[in-house]
Amino acid sequence: MVENPRVLGVIRLSVTTDASTAPERQRDAIQHWANSPHVNGTVVGWAEDLDVSGGLDPMKRPKLGAWLREHADEFDIIAVLKIDRLTRRSQHFAEMIEWCQSRGKTIVSVTEGIDMSTPMGKMFAQIIAAFAEGELDTIRARAQASAQTRLEMGVWTGGVLPFGYQFVDNAGGKGKKLGQDPEYATLLREIVDRVKADWSAYRIALDLNQREVPTWRDYLRTKAGKTARGVKWTSSTIVAIVTNPTAAGFYTYKGEQVEDEDGNPIMIADNPIMTPEEWRQMVVRFTTDERKAVRATPSRSMLGGVATCGVCGANLSSAKKTRHNKGGVTEHYYYACNNLQTGTCPLPARARRGFLDDLVNEIVMSSGIGAAPVFERTSVDIGPMRAELAAVNSRLERLEGDYVAGRYDGEGQEESYWKMHKNLSAKVARLRGELDVLSGAPRFVDTGRTYSEVWAEKDDEQKRAFIKKHNIKIVVFRDLVDGSEESVAIEFGDLEEIVKENNRQLDGVDYQRSDYNTPPGLDGEIMSLAALTELAKVRLARR
Repeated sequence: MVENPRVLGVIRLSVTTDASTAPERQRDAIQHWANSPHVNGTVVGWAEDLDVSGGLDPMKRPKLGAWLREHADEFDIIAVLKIDRLTRRSQHFAEMIEWCQSRGKTIVSVTEGIDMSTPMGKMFAQIIAAFAEGELDTIRARAQASAQTRLEMGVWTGGVLPFGYQFVDNAGGKGKKLGQDPEYATLLREIVDRVKADWSAYRIALDLNQREVPTWRDYLRTKAGKTARGVKWTSSTIVAIVTNPTAAGFYTYKGEQVEDEDGNPIMIADNPIMTPEEWRQMVVRFTTDERKAVRATPSRSMLGGVATCGVCGANLSSAKKTRHNKGGVTEHYYYACNNLQTGTCPLPARARRGFLDDLVNEIVMSSGIGAAPVFERTSVDIGPMRAELAAVNSRLERLEGDYVAGRYDGEGQEESYWKMHKNLSAKVARLRGELDVLSGAPRFVDTGRTYSEVWAEKDDEQKRAFIKKHNIKIVVFRDLVDGSEESVAIEFGDLEEIVKENNRQLDGVDYQRSDYNTPPGLDGEIMSLAALTELAKVRLARR
């Protein structure tokens, strides 16, 4: 050991209420050792990590890790009360020994009399570290067994209370289950209904902030008698809330849904806030391409970013022109091709914003589509379910292969194998049954309302989301007809398919296109969008 060493005192505690190895006791013992005549050292700093597991790599501990990475040249000895205060993992301990040896440092356990600068000290330290690792494994095994028992009972295993729920007594025995919180269960229902009505997550968060509704964490803090932190709602918070399986009453553990031995999901709430179908709709909405239908931030106009230029295909954006005259200032709003400023479009489309908005409103309200009944999809995308079934089948095949290879021949392992086999087989059967039901279910259900009724209730942002969601094309042409600035063609996209699939089309009504001021073809029929684009280019070339 070096003379007059610089000592780094290392303190660790897994649970701060553990009095036997309290931080004060660890600190006093290390300080007493450093001050002893045979050491005569100076404590240059303390690395105190509380509520930190002994299984965590010392390099990754908040305080000790910072000393090892950034201040390694400021101390000679790492002093701990006992070896297990440094780590409970043999591998981590061996890595710490190697780290110290490469830098000329040593480790001392002040109550166990172990000085790592001596060969005997190194040997005893390795033995003690091995026993500490075994103790850690025992602790973890007990905790996992307790958690598994609670999982099988469908009672809460701990953690942050899920949004919209409160603890209630488990009618089936010990532990707690989840019941609806009267205030925030209602708020979650409001959020879900708004998502269904094409509100973006950003707009929902903005509305909640404007209404000064506390976030869930602040609400819980207030209920516990603590001061709210004033955290704001964000769009990511909204998405996380409505896509959390717990909102539909599904039990989750480490982010995964928990299933019983028959492969059925375990429920943590007897009266979930969302139905399983609603939860699946939210997942589809925010984790598939459908999320693109709703802008992250609100636009200033109804058709900005959705109407397109008939010549170059670029989106139209909303713009404003201000004119100063003797009578004051006048403002004119219009849509213009995004390539207008760059000059890359030979004939950029322009349209007065009020005119184009009114035209689209009139067409939707009065056309054949407007009078058609609204059908909602009743089935979810079964692609992810098919992928899950394939993954479970693969796991089952690997399990059976391991069994044949003799990997479950040990004592007690065969029972474990058959339990896993039963669970996976049950899950395969459940997924196949659900797929059969969904594949044979009707795709749409009549809501009893018309598209014109639904459209009339939407604001500009919701109308824009509706247009994108149903792949409606609004194409604007310039100078397509003599004496007229604007021509517009609207294709109704998915709405045409929905109407036809449910046999609700009427004779003589066009559910595919609706045009304003576009020229007919040579046969007197409506020209395709591609033909209108070519016509626009021909007229431009003749100028």
